[in-house]
Amino acid sequence: MNDMIREISGRAGSVVLRNGGGYEGVASAPAQAPVLLDVLWRRRWTFIVTSLVCVAGAGLYLALATPIYSASSAVMVQQNAPKALADGQSAGPLSETYLQTQADVMRSTPVLSRALDAVPYHSMRTFAKVKGDAVEWLRKGSAFKVDVPRKSDTVVVSMESPDPDEAAAIVNAVVNAYVVEQARQKHATGDEMVRALQKEREELLAKRGGIADGMLEIKRDNGVISFKEDKSNTVIERMTTLSTSLTAAEIAAMELRAQERAVKAALATPATIAALVTAQQAKGRDAGDHEYDELRRQLIQTSLALSSSVPMVGPNHPRVLVLKSAVDALKARLAEKERQIADSMLAEVSARRAVAEEKENGLRGALVAQEGHAMDLTPAAAAYARLETDLDRIQKRCDQIDARISEVTVNDVDSAPLNVQILDAARAPETPIKPSRPLVLGVALMLGAVLGIGLAMLRDWQDTSLRRPDEIVTILGVPVAATIPRISSRLSAVCRGQIVRFDPRSPIAEAYRSVRTALHLGTAGKSRTILLASPAEGDGKSTTASNLAIAFAQAGERTLVIDCDLREPVQHLIFERDGAIGLSNVIAGQAKLKDAIAPTTVANLYLLPCGPVPVNPSELLTSKRFSQLLAALADTFDRIVIDSAPLTVFSDAQILASSADATLLVLRMNQSSRDLGAAAMERLVRANANVAGAVANDAAAGKPYRKYGGAWQYALPANRYLPPAEGAVDRQPAFATARLGKAEGLTIAEPQWSSAAGE
Repeated sequence: MNDMIREISGRAGSVVLRNGGGYEGVASAPAQAPVLLDVLWRRRWTFIVTSLVCVAGAGLYLALATPIYSASSAVMVQQNAPKALADGQSAGPLSETYLQTQADVMRSTPVLSRALDAVPYHSMRTFAKVKGDAVEWLRKGSAFKVDVPRKSDTVVVSMESPDPDEAAAIVNAVVNAYVVEQARQKHATGDEMVRALQKEREELLAKRGGIADGMLEIKRDNGVISFKEDKSNTVIERMTTLSTSLTAAEIAAMELRAQERAVKAALATPATIAALVTAQQAKGRDAGDHEYDELRRQLIQTSLALSSSVPMVGPNHPRVLVLKSAVDALKARLAEKERQIADSMLAEVSARRAVAEEKENGLRGALVAQEGHAMDLTPAAAAYARLETDLDRIQKRCDQIDARISEVTVNDVDSAPLNVQILDAARAPETPIKPSRPLVLGVALMLGAVLGIGLAMLRDWQDTSLRRPDEIVTILGVPVAATIPRISSRLSAVCRGQIVRFDPRSPIAEAYRSVRTALHLGTAGKSRTILLASPAEGDGKSTTASNLAIAFAQAGERTLVIDCDLREPVQHLIFERDGAIGLSNVIAGQAKLKDAIAPTTVANLYLLPCGPVPVNPSELLTSKRFSQLLAALADTFDRIVIDSAPLTVFSDAQILASSADATLLVLRMNQSSRDLGAAAMERLVRANANVAGAVANDAAAGKPYRKYGGAWQYALPANRYLPPAEGAVDRQPAFATARLGKAEGLTIAEPQWSSAAGE
């Protein structure tokens, strides 16, 4: 420090070295990266408060949030059910898209409209905040869901509502509406075919009545009872065979015409087209349209991706918008494909109907020709045979129509292609699903921990205080003379200021003695006047000064403590002496030096208090009287420890530093800022002070220990120190005399005031 003067820059973390008059360079020494656990311990209240705020917010949310209940119903859907009369179709396995199609039907407008009409939804809490169409809100919202579990033939319908009874009522209404809608769709084709068959049957019955009347007329005119013997005629037999074939052809043509009308009726709306195509696809996997099944699979996959993406990224995310566009495009392609399949079905049925009608016309022509041959027989017998053949043909046709009507009716009512079974009806739930208390509290704790760690790290990063003694060396470029452990705040000011005396074997007393040792080694014992300075108030400068003076006195050196803090003096309070006469009186010529210096209860230790606080402290310290006084005291005492005002607030310490042999900079860990430390060092450098080192005060210590009788033992906690009034036995009572003015057993030479002593 004698050859090289360090100038501390304004920014923490850099030390500018100057030799002589010019700068030589900047030595950067960044502070050590803080360990997370150390940061959390230093900022534990930030972490705790942040976590508690998050938990309190979660509790407030749980208290104010409206509970949401969910009711669900499981519906088993079978594609093909057993039939009373076989129609040539075999029950096949479920199509891959069949259950998803039924889920779409449950979400369709007709089903939801029918369900809402069945419940008083206008007065329900579920729809209290719904603006617009309630059906669209159910279809596009997240409260109503229709899911198809994997590897299952069931469809699960669920509803979320703030009212559990309303949730169950809506789910049951939707399931019932779905059953009714499917029954209506199922009956549409069967009813159309039954109507066509019944109309045809009525026409046949009318013809049968006319033929019977004709046969009766022939018998009456010819006076015969029967023409049975003419049955052996080959012409009559052929005519009978043709009549039977014609009847079968007419039945087939009639059924195809009924199917054609049913398909045309199904082409009226998209919903009936979808139902028709679904039924056609379900008749056989191999006979179905594989492109249609592929489109259905793509729609299902895209819809699942959309439903899983919306909760994570939101409805306006670009990925969600792309998926929505893809779903709309697939739906449009499916609708177009369904229309194409339905048109092809209509074309196929029309072609089969035309072939059947052509066959019917051919058989009718052959029968007419055969009837012409029969006319060559006996006219009455031939006419009767022809009428009898027609009657038999019409009767068989009526019987076939009756059987077909019965088959269609039984299949339509009792065992339809779609069989719906409600496995589990919706019931009002007892506990809500939202908000989940464990989930909300768990998220709050995790969020509080993350935010607490983040805020702790942020505050620690923004904190410019010196946290560790090694930062003093790297940032301020000053060696650390000693590290003083933290003193309990429960102790009085007297105990803290004289802890070296009251507990000489404590780690704190040892730390103050290490300051004394550092001064001996660093200055070879040549530093007689030692100034204790600090950047700001509260850094522990006065406590360090009193304890260091006690350490010197205990080492056998005649030591004087001068309280040069002419703003707020405290040394007379620490040593419990009357401070009425002191330094300010001596400099002003109002008192003798020997009357101002008072002995303390520590051997070899004396105190020169501040005295009355002057109005011009800086002027007193810069006067020649103070310099002459300091020189006179240096001839009397071995060590002079000077307490001063804060460096960055007042100029007093800067003035004293230029006169002291050595200066110790006292810094309080986790309180003294790096900027103030740099500013204090800059002022000391400008005053050409001999900075012997720094004292890291109030450092967090590990486990204190002490050696007794050769064995290391843990020391008692710091709060064991008793106040001086209870624990000290070798001290005089405070202010036992009116004034302890004269220093007993000490010869003090008065300063030789020069001619300029009045300054």
